[in-house]
Amino acid sequence: MTESTLPTAARFRSWPSGRDPRGRSSRARRGALLGSGVALMSLLLACDRAPEPPQPPPPPVTEPGVEPVAAVDAPATEPVLAEPPLAEIDEPPPPHPGPWFWVTRSSAGIYTEPRAAREVKLGYVKHGGKLPVLAEKVEGKDCSKGWYQIVGGGFICSVVGTTDENHRDVKFAPRQPNLDDILPYLYARNAHHGTPLYRSLPSRAQMLEYEPYLRKNKEASPPKKAETKDGETKLVSTNPTTPPAQAAKTAPTDGAGEANGLLLDQPEAAPEEPPKPWWQQEDIKDRLHEIKLDELEAEADGILAKRMVRGFYVAVDNTFNWGGRAWYKTTKGLLAPTERFWKAPGSEFKGVEIDGETWKLPVAWVNGTRKSSATYVIDEETKNVSTKGSLKRFQIVQLTGRELEIRNHTYHETADGTWVRGDQVRRTTPGARPADVGENERWIDLDVGQQTLVAFQGDRPVYATLVSTGRESRIKAKDHRTPRGAWRVREKHITATMDGDGSAAGDLPYSIEDVPYVMYYEGSYALHAAFWHENYGVQMSHGCVNLSPLDAKHLFFWADPQIPPGWHGMWSDADHPGTMIVAHD
Repeated sequence: MTESTLPTAARFRSWPSGRDPRGRSSRARRGALLGSGVALMSLLLACDRAPEPPQPPPPPVTEPGVEPVAAVDAPATEPVLAEPPLAEIDEPPPPHPGPWFWVTRSSAGIYTEPRAAREVKLGYVKHGGKLPVLAEKVEGKDCSKGWYQIVGGGFICSVVGTTDENHRDVKFAPRQPNLDDILPYLYARNAHHGTPLYRSLPSRAQMLEYEPYLRKNKEASPPKKAETKDGETKLVSTNPTTPPAQAAKTAPTDGAGEANGLLLDQPEAAPEEPPKPWWQQEDIKDRLHEIKLDELEAEADGILAKRMVRGFYVAVDNTFNWGGRAWYKTTKGLLAPTERFWKAPGSEFKGVEIDGETWKLPVAWVNGTRKSSATYVIDEETKNVSTKGSLKRFQIVQLTGRELEIRNHTYHETADGTWVRGDQVRRTTPGARPADVGENERWIDLDVGQQTLVAFQGDRPVYATLVSTGRESRIKAKDHRTPRGAWRVREKHITATMDGDGSAAGDLPYSIEDVPYVMYYEGSYALHAAFWHENYGVQMSHGCVNLSPLDAKHLFFWADPQIPPGWHGMWSDADHPGTMIVAHD
């Protein structure tokens, strides 16, 4: 590696217009990342939890026993780093000939410059992620063995991974998110309180210790009398596991320590039983809101990591059999018996593309809590309303925009001349394009009142669907309303875990591993997929905007900033601004 002084910023390019290597549309991006970089935002774990305070810059990344590379003096002229040629706007980039870089750490940052500073962090890659890089390493700060420049932009420290595809940590890396399926992982819902998450596979004896419900309860039967040949009476236990001597000691007495004329030893006072763990307590269902996430690790040791509350979800990396049981290995590397879970398939509901021909605004749907909704015929002169037919759950209808008020109900005309009642459907009612959104810029209109979303490019609507925003209440402690206002997407994550404690207001603790397609825009509020319910069109969340998995994926890859292939998350900055989201009633 030759000593050189690197430019203060590296150019970042996203995939050009057309189809990227994942088969998804993206817009061409050009431009240099300024030296100021991007301010790193904390990864938020739940919609109603406050963001974590800013953390100090990470320490230098080094291998054991290797000192960081010292800074060098700058030569008279700055060499320019080699960069791949920018592809034509209408053509996808050519296949990368290699090398490829696989991340072997749990997570690795990507920076706009070859230095591990928070202010220049652009995104990150999870263990097993694969990135196209240039062959020659470059020097920089905070990385002892040099930095790889990523094709398309950004730098990653060479110590956090390998270019050897046969490396053990590459072969045994966790499963990567499946971006072609409805959900990126298999998800499973815990069906019982106290389900264990193990650090390593337990032995049979350890299973019985950690999972006492596996034991077959054998109730001891009372002993019976039997006579010997010489007429002597003895007590015989009917429980083959109880020795006769013990059976005699536990036989019913007359209160003076005698049974059938035999003097028995008085039993010792039973030691006081320790309090039962929360998941074995009979009244736990009435106190579940008192449970804090930290309490779930109270029994943790070298084998057991934590226990789960009923309704928690895990994302599954692998399924295997061992010890006569089927097991899940989660994406967090923990192990759980599959019989304590059921699988959670994602909803197949999705919105529609607004092309001006097949569909155009306004449209309406039967929301997710209704099995059906009636259509009506209205005599506009007499105001007589009669039922015509019905619409199925999630069925979409084209509206004309005409409305009628009849007996305190608002009716909306459909394209076939029938009418639907306003309180039985959810309608698109977007506002005007914000002044600071460009004429051809992408933005999202979120109608909290109607629980609908419309994606725009400039003034042209391109996609519409149902959402579920935060539950609203007049009781402050139970009010999880989604805030109204305008913000830009701040950060995007292919998946992110969300969890939270129970509360005095009655909210139950929750934990959902690897929530798919997360776009944070204000504090801990985000748009993301919700596979644990399909009541789209109804308030359901702790404040975030729930979308069906297919809708969330569509909007995730449509909205800016565009995440390059292999990356797991990315932050917006001045050169890659996030798509604006406008939330209103």
